[in-house]
Amino acid sequence: MDKTDEKTAYLLALECVEELSNKKKRAVLELYESEGLSIDKALAKVLSTAQVREFFGCLDRMESFMDGMRAQGVRWLTCLDEDYPEKLLQIDDPPTALFAKGDVGLLNTDCIAVVGSRKPTRYGAKVAEEFSREFARAGLTIVSGFARGIDSIAHKAALGEHAKTIAVFACGLDVCYPAEHRGMLESMLQGGGLIVSEYALGVKPLQYHFPDRNRIISGLSRAVFLAEAAKKSGSLITVRHALDQGRDIFAVPGSIFTPECEGSNALLREIPHALCLSPEDVLDALGVRRQETEQEVVELGIADNLILEALKGGDLHFEQLLEISGLGVGELTNTLFNLELNGLVVNTGGNYYALS
Repeated sequence: MDKTDEKTAYLLALECVEELSNKKKRAVLELYESEGLSIDKALAKVLSTAQVREFFGCLDRMESFMDGMRAQGVRWLTCLDEDYPEKLLQIDDPPTALFAKGDVGLLNTDCIAVVGSRKPTRYGAKVAEEFSREFARAGLTIVSGFARGIDSIAHKAALGEHAKTIAVFACGLDVCYPAEHRGMLESMLQGGGLIVSEYALGVKPLQYHFPDRNRIISGLSRAVFLAEAAKKSGSLITVRHALDQGRDIFAVPGSIFTPECEGSNALLREIPHALCLSPEDVLDALGVRRQETEQEVVELGIADNLILEALKGGDLHFEQLLEISGLGVGELTNTLFNLELNGLVVNTGGNYYALS
């Protein structure tokens, strides 16, 4: 094994040690890479005896681990590789390694993060959908966290424009979380998108992974757009990371009577220059010009029209649409997904749907 392969194996083995913080991984790397200690000594200074033992166990299995990733189309990039994204190297706590599936070239494109509540109001969902579509039409790559709510709306808006989108996972790339987003995941990969994570295959979406994941969402992006956030929304963590990383922040005002808007409204009081009222405000501030594209005519089938007709009376739950339409679960799921991609229907949270 040459020196380059040896370093890669060490960094990937560190990623496989369970519940090891990125801070400790970087401490080991610093001692090994910058101070010239042997890997044994670097590990002993930072990790517990059990963690050192686990590291070497992972190292012994590294060849099969790499073969497993190749079999699933997963690539790995360490922070010592030339093709590691430059934007991430600029942040205080870059991941020591990234796992990626899809178009890795998107990591070095012009990106904007779109974040917000997992349970948005209809207003917040509409804002996320319309702004994301305009960002995608302007040629920006949409980055988000693959969660329910605003994240999924942003990803779907990009897909609806046949544009590129990056999903940053809080688990291994072989774990689709939430499970109901599997169709979206397949569409992203088939459409030339990318999923990325600092967690090795098989790692579950533990609670503390989500705030850690948020620094990558902002770190990959030149700006963060907050569509809507409650007072304790996790998306505000992404905003804080973005501020620390020197990224631009944009947010729209929400109703002062709506708890779901308290976080974003408070942010605007703290950072008034983050205020934007249209996608053009954001694009102008970033110096991005929208690329003119012809709108495609959307061809609707019988199932599509059934759903659109049912939603004319107002928001309906998935179960209500099942009963009204007579469609099966799979067919209704696919129909709603396609209508969302085409900007005709929006998921307003809690499995309720409404016309856009």
